[in-house]
Amino acid sequence: MNHLWLRTAEKLTFVDPTPYLIQLRRVEIEVALSDTPPKIKALRTNSLKAVREQREAALFCHGMGERLGRKVYFSAQEDQDHDFIASWIDGEERHFAAVQLKEVVPLKTNPQASIEAIVAGLAKYTDSDRLSVAIHLNQEGRFEPALLQVPKLRIGSLWVFGCVAPDQSHWNLWGNFTESEPYGTQFSYPED
Repeated sequence: MNHLWLRTAEKLTFVDPTPYLIQLRRVEIEVALSDTPPKIKALRTNSLKAVREQREAALFCHGMGERLGRKVYFSAQEDQDHDFIASWIDGEERHFAAVQLKEVVPLKTNPQASIEAIVAGLAKYTDSDRLSVAIHLNQEGRFEPALLQVPKLRIGSLWVFGCVAPDQSHWNLWGNFTESEPYGTQFSYPED
């Protein structure tokens, strides 16, 4: 990470994902019970893309916080090679990570969407050794992390996260797939 990037990151406003997700869930329930069109309910319009990505960033950071045992915050500061910045404190040191979001969209949105295609597409990152990539697995079905073939990538880390309960109350975070032994961490959607 160069010093300019670090100085920029230090000046950003970071959001605690827990209250953000709790408030968002209240809105999601209201919208789900309304006669709002399905594309809007699923945040599948261009005007709602930023909200969808912030939700994904918050879910990833909440799950990563559970995994690390410390709060991980996010700033929706998008740049050419990342969608948000994550930040956490370990002892006296504050850490920052640039994170690129990817999504395996639901099959009804794109029947050809697959996690394998997204992972293969990561080969385009040729000089991103400090970039973390978080893939939101937004499809029903079973994910077998041991079966995911990950080629040698030039990124800092690769994570997959997805819902593992129909009511979206339980999630899993798998990774780091750039290491030899990735593993999963289950976490719950935060509640009041």
